[in-house]
Amino acid sequence: MQANEFNEVLLNRRSLRALATTPIPREMSLRVLEAARWAPSCSNSQPWRFVVIEDEPELNAVKSALKPGNQKWASSAPMIIVVCANPEDDYLASGQPLYLFDCGLATENLLLQGVAEGLVMHPMAGWEEQPMKDAIGLPDPYRVVCVIAAGFPGPVENLDVDLQEREKSPRVRKPLDEIVVFGTWPKV
Repeated sequence: MQANEFNEVLLNRRSLRALATTPIPREMSLRVLEAARWAPSCSNSQPWRFVVIEDEPELNAVKSALKPGNQKWASSAPMIIVVCANPEDDYLASGQPLYLFDCGLATENLLLQGVAEGLVMHPMAGWEEQPMKDAIGLPDPYRVVCVIAAGFPGPVENLDVDLQEREKSPRVRKPLDEIVVFGTWPKV
């Protein structure tokens, strides 16, 4: 992949909500998961675990553990990926837990490969943890880190009007001069 192709993947990554109900072929989902597997990890601990839900009634149980706002649009997702980790398996560097950071790196790889495959990959923070753990059979001490709705792009018209506007709006990011400091932190 050329640098401009990779930049295109980055620029096309959005947390869209319009999903088709078309199932994702297994070979495509395996490529997405393989990308996550190769993410960097502190001391190569690889704390991430992925629970891929595609079949009923498990898919309905997982969707019912989402917060109501996410339930509305994610109801058409043919696949939900639940990113999990055991905090007790964490590699501590200088006393700082890093399993969440590592899971974030793996999740980003997963999202970008999904975009490269032509999928919508929408990470969510809106779920109820115990109902989600119950829905996927996740034992303690594992935690749910992120929930991702995955699918092919669907018709925007199927979304509520307010979500249709958000779906069509341009992506906005803070300018570099607001988020980057070269050298030491400026003194005030």
